[in-house]
Amino acid sequence: VYGAICENLSKVGLAENTRVVLEKPIGSDLESSRKVNDAVAQFFPENRTYRIDHYLGKETVQNLIALRFANSLFETQWNQNYISHVEITVAEQVGIEGRWGYFDKAGQLRDMIQNHLLQLLCLIAMDPPADLSADSIRDEKVKVLKALAPISPDGLTTQVVRGQYIAGYSAGKPVPGYLEEENSNTQSDTETFVALRADIRNWR
Repeated sequence: VYGAICENLSKVGLAENTRVVLEKPIGSDLESSRKVNDAVAQFFPENRTYRIDHYLGKETVQNLIALRFANSLFETQWNQNYISHVEITVAEQVGIEGRWGYFDKAGQLRDMIQNHLLQLLCLIAMDPPADLSADSIRDEKVKVLKALAPISPDGLTTQVVRGQYIAGYSAGKPVPGYLEEENSNTQSDTETFVALRADIRNWR
């Protein structure tokens, strides 16, 4: 879809001196992601291509960098000597609401953890950037990602919990279980809940 859209924008003269913004999912794996990027690059150079995570646009997230690095009190104590662990929770009261086709292929790991929550983890754990430019912030995020301890096969049973919601009540109203949603596949084992422990191997 991205490639076709960019091609058509170019055909009608809307690709020159224009920026393009891509929101996830940008492919479903490394190979398909590269194909999307290559298709877009035919019409938009890298300096006019923006890949965004809309979670980073939330006001609270935007304020996180200022909270951390503009406040010397927080920055001097934002480390393992004063903080034992950080828990990031995203709790929603809604189901998939008609998104079965997309969600069942993605699951919570792809839909939330590998992008939104990983970005939040980086902002929470990164060292101060040289400046507030996109490149400097990206460089510090990459350092955090490289410091993440891989989860071993054994760790999948001790560090990761997956679940799937069943029928119940939300805000006092009955709601169907995941396997009872419209157009659902009753054999699906796609996770609608994930909890995992991530360990970061750096001085902080």
